[in-house]
Amino acid sequence: MNKNTKEMTFWEHTRELLTRLRRILYSIIIATLISMLFPIDISSINLSATNPWYPTLTTFVINKITKDFLPSNVKLIPIGLMDPLEIYIVSSLVIGISLSMPIIVYEVYKFVNPALYEHERKFIYKLTISFTSLFIFGVVFGYLFITPITMRILILSAKLLLNLEPQYSFSSFFSVAIGVIFVCGLAFTSPIFIITLIKFGIVKTEYFSKNRKYLYAALFIALAILTPDPSPVSDILLFIPVFILMELTIIIGKRIEKSRKQY
Repeated sequence: MNKNTKEMTFWEHTRELLTRLRRILYSIIIATLISMLFPIDISSINLSATNPWYPTLTTFVINKITKDFLPSNVKLIPIGLMDPLEIYIVSSLVIGISLSMPIIVYEVYKFVNPALYEHERKFIYKLTISFTSLFIFGVVFGYLFITPITMRILILSAKLLLNLEPQYSFSSFFSVAIGVIFVCGLAFTSPIFIITLIKFGIVKTEYFSKNRKYLYAALFIALAILTPDPSPVSDILLFIPVFILMELTIIIGKRIEKSRKQY
């Protein structure tokens, strides 16, 4: 804890929290509106009475996902009247939160910073960097490998097993694609939670070392439930890097315990 910081009352803490939350909310709203409304390519704008639309960051992301994950022989159908608008708004919100993440992290850090000791600040800083890096790495891994495989297997299984025509709901397609990408990002951050538990002495690395087979069995089952792919292909591909990260986590956890004993 910073000795030079004056202790705040309950209401001062509340006002400080509301101020930080308000800044976070404003940043998300502004970033969402930017992704939703501002054009990304002025040269391609050709507004008219019959075509009042122009390319935005949100439309770019939606078109990119469609191009990368949807086979050429498959059609997307907006079954619900509000499906396209709903996907557009949700996608804009997700982009807005992603763009606002540096501000969100900064405001949270500034709120808790006065209550932390110097070594706790260093740990939180490293934890934040590690969590963000692993989440981004997981999202990229999911986008490049897991999601394309998952979507193709789901489409092929419907065609081969039930001989269904390749036509799918617009909202269902994007819900599955975005959901798989998010699960991949979250799966890659799982070691951070274990490191935190070890750091504060809640669990020991010995527990994970002795129960490896149960830990990995539970992890694989969780991945199989969270990913919609009926085959084990995407589950195995996602499990391999997570397995490597978990083994590295145990090694790092042992070093943390060793350094704690020295002090």
